[in-house]
Amino acid sequence: MFMMATCLGYADDGGSRPESQASITLVKKGDVQGYELTTRAELRDNRPEGKRITIEEDADYARTRTGNVAFDGLYALAIREARENSVNQISDYAYANGESVNVQAFQTGEKWSYVWTRDLAYSLHLSLAAFNPERAAASLMFKASALKPSVRGGYAEQMVQDTGSGGSYPISSDRVVWAIGAHETMKYLSGSGRRDFLSEVYPILCNTIEQDRCLVFDPRDGLYRGEHSFLDWREQSYPQWSADNVGVIGNSKAVSVNAANYFLLKTAAEYAGALGDGENRIRYQLWADELKAAINQHFYDEEAGLYRTYLLSEDGVYYLPLKRYDLLGQSLAILLDVADERQVQRVIASYPTGPFGPPVIWPEVKNVPIYHNQGIWPFVTAYWTKAARQANNPAAVDAGIDSLMTLAMENLSNMENYDYISGKADVRTGPRHGPVINSRRQLWSVAGYLSMVQDVVFGMETSLRGIQFQPYITAGLRNELFADTNIIELNHLAYKDKWNDVRVHLPAVGSFQEGVCTVARVMVNGVQVPTGFVEADALLSHNQWEIFLEAPVGQGSKLASIRVVDVTKEKKIFGPLQPEWDDARGAVMVVDGKLRLSFRHDEVGEVVFNIYRNGKRCAENLRVTEWVDLDSGNYADTIYAYVVEAVYPESGNVSHPTQSRAYRTENQRIILPSNEMKNRGGNLSDQHHFENWGRPNHELTTNSFQVDRAGVYHVRMEFSNGSGPINTGITCAVKRLEVRQSSGPIVGAGYVVMPQSGSWLRWDLSNAIEVELQSGEDYQIHLSEDEYSRNMSYLQSNERYTASNGGGRDPYNYVNIASAQVFYNKPIE
Repeated sequence: MFMMATCLGYADDGGSRPESQASITLVKKGDVQGYELTTRAELRDNRPEGKRITIEEDADYARTRTGNVAFDGLYALAIREARENSVNQISDYAYANGESVNVQAFQTGEKWSYVWTRDLAYSLHLSLAAFNPERAAASLMFKASALKPSVRGGYAEQMVQDTGSGGSYPISSDRVVWAIGAHETMKYLSGSGRRDFLSEVYPILCNTIEQDRCLVFDPRDGLYRGEHSFLDWREQSYPQWSADNVGVIGNSKAVSVNAANYFLLKTAAEYAGALGDGENRIRYQLWADELKAAINQHFYDEEAGLYRTYLLSEDGVYYLPLKRYDLLGQSLAILLDVADERQVQRVIASYPTGPFGPPVIWPEVKNVPIYHNQGIWPFVTAYWTKAARQANNPAAVDAGIDSLMTLAMENLSNMENYDYISGKADVRTGPRHGPVINSRRQLWSVAGYLSMVQDVVFGMETSLRGIQFQPYITAGLRNELFADTNIIELNHLAYKDKWNDVRVHLPAVGSFQEGVCTVARVMVNGVQVPTGFVEADALLSHNQWEIFLEAPVGQGSKLASIRVVDVTKEKKIFGPLQPEWDDARGAVMVVDGKLRLSFRHDEVGEVVFNIYRNGKRCAENLRVTEWVDLDSGNYADTIYAYVVEAVYPESGNVSHPTQSRAYRTENQRIILPSNEMKNRGGNLSDQHHFENWGRPNHELTTNSFQVDRAGVYHVRMEFSNGSGPINTGITCAVKRLEVRQSSGPIVGAGYVVMPQSGSWLRWDLSNAIEVELQSGEDYQIHLSEDEYSRNMSYLQSNERYTASNGGGRDPYNYVNIASAQVFYNKPIE
């Protein structure tokens, strides 16, 4: 077995791992082989009870012959699990009361018999578009939708954002990863099938781009708002206080979502060119170039050599750059061409890994269960391995392959996730249990395993025109995993209804001890071809590839390393708990004409503190829990919002931050109550708030107001949205807010997002709309709906949604409004 703990030189100090508890035996030889896989590991849900499975290859699908029974058998397992996830009916309790719908699709896993946008898109991008392009296309179209017939105006066919935090879109906005799966699928279609698919896909890309440009794009910094892609369980990867405060998640900006938007824009520009849409080709390419620059400017952390996971914002005005990182975001930045060559090298060398593979977030959080926190997710490991190949980092590639093989083998399946520290699929002892949810044959885990074999080891790469193989054989792979053969084979691989047998000729065992083999020559059907893509039209119905590798020369001094963390030392893998404001000492208050901050932490003496003011660090490495801002003497003219984080000095691991606190006097806020508003629609309840308000033609307008000083103000709506729970649903309320001079002109406008909270009795503040106001002028605030004020209940595909509000023929954009609040912030510059 390929044991990278030995290959990479892990010391036996608690940072290493035990010997494999699984074994695999070849029980049937021949062109189509059979394998028996057994394990002694504790299995999730004790399945299968006998801790033994048999795997029979299918003559209709690809198979490997590498001289390594484990490698060949685990590839056969992934093929089988991909077939098992290929279904003709899907169902979910939240849709049509759990009734099945007929569609040829990829279901999400053994426990998840439905299709989810992000799971599908990443799975197709990794390998399943190649596995079955027609099924891939059908699955994608199931996750796109027109508007409900009752909806007037707006952008029609769009990508579907699945149920999620605060009622889904626009709190969650990673539906754009659909484009990654669609483009990969496009590569495997040809002729009229590709033309038809392109004609369907292009309007979906354009409509989604235009809708998101209105609602989630921030022109001030050129980035897109919304929850991380994949990391969608609030307190698992955001501050714990976000668990019931998801507005902060919608206001924040994630590197994964922005990288996906970059790919969407770049792809839409390419398709526009192919279809003769010159205007959109220029416009979308310009937007893509601007976004790439913005991502690198705002997310890349030069000190850490990593992309920050997100920029945190409670109000949508000030953004806090946190030293928190995630594996998918790093990988997408590399694979989607956001990072330059230097950044690619640094990211792969800098992201931490452990004895069982890399965790999906960093650092870990002590008091949160295992899931995304302290979790290994094989599909993300596969992405990291592909990114490591692009970085030409053989140590990272070896570690990724070893992680995927070992964990699948010990658990007899490509599981959804594992514990980062122990490598187990189910931890029930110790301070943290989990993973909280886990499933066998999880779709993207299966896809990730196939991708590791096909795209990394055998080096398969496809474009819209052709295919190539550039195998990536490290010294570890050659001298350990493939030590018993001189040729490894990937046979009966389908590509555009053509079959391919790929034979890779290896240099002698032991001929090199480090580095990566280089391709000496490539022959296709007996003819030597130049290195690079072979056009699909040049291939026969059955093709024989012969790829000859040679040992590397002179790579030793250039080899990159990886960052291996000792998981037995808590402060090396966890961040401190987040500090708390000390309200007993006033938290933020005026003392001798300056603002004094007081906060608490349980590990004073073991941590240091950093303080941020209006999104920028203003103090660092403090060892006390009280600090006076000597630059805050103008607090009456400029509002300062503070955030505190704790840091372990020895590891540099950072806590989540506190919620922000600001010192504000009553005369720096104007409250415009609902009982003084004019309304169209809804009804005033208890002189406190409007309810039953939110239909497309409903409006609210405040009485006129004035401010006593000119300045920059933040306008927020006080709302309640009990239309669904805080963790799922499709009815996040979205309305357009306009600040108008009473004489008519609009002086500020934007969209206010008001997520589900689970209770109509709970009152929150929306994101802020920033506006400059002059003293002595009369203003009004107008709240209404236009054709871009959209949530996912407007999509026709959600007519079948039955778990809560938003299903049926009409959209649901209701919200209760108690007041409009105008906050003074600073003088006009």
